[in-house]
Formats: sequence, structure tokens, C-alpha cells
Amino acid sequence: MRHEFRDGDIIIVNPHIKPNHNDYIVLKNAGDEAVFKQMKKYGKARILHPLNPNYPDIELSDKHQYRIIGKVVEKKKRY
Repeated sequence: MRHEFRDGDIIIVNPHIKPNHNDYIVLKNAGDEAVFKQMKKYGKARILHPLNPNYPDIELSDKHQYRIIGKVVEKKKRY
């Protein structure tokens, strides 16, 4: 499967839409850094799935705290 997002793409984020399973989201981690992940839900578990397959999934818990900034609602490609 080809990646949906590439370097240089512009993403539009809506902070008012609650993300669901398989939605792409922007979060702020404990280090105050913005991160871009895909959210997956399995029962009550919420998993942050990185777009780069070299990184592991992260389960949202007290150990890994993130604040959801918003759901990605649009992508624009720059030529």
C-alpha cells in the first residue's frame, strides 16, 4: 500500500471534530511537540499508529499522555 501523505503535503486540521477509528489526527505530546498519527480503536483501547513503519504503535494510557489537537479533514498537495 502506498503512503497517503508525503513530505510537503499540507494538512487541514479541525479541532472541533472528534476523531474515530482510522482517522488521521494531530496531537501534542508531553514534550509539547506536535505529532501526526493515525488513530485506531480496538474496544476501549486507543492506539496511535505512526505513518512511518519504522516506529511502533503507541497505546494511549497514563504512561503515554497526548492531547488531541484535531482531526485531519483535508490534504492538499503542493507541486
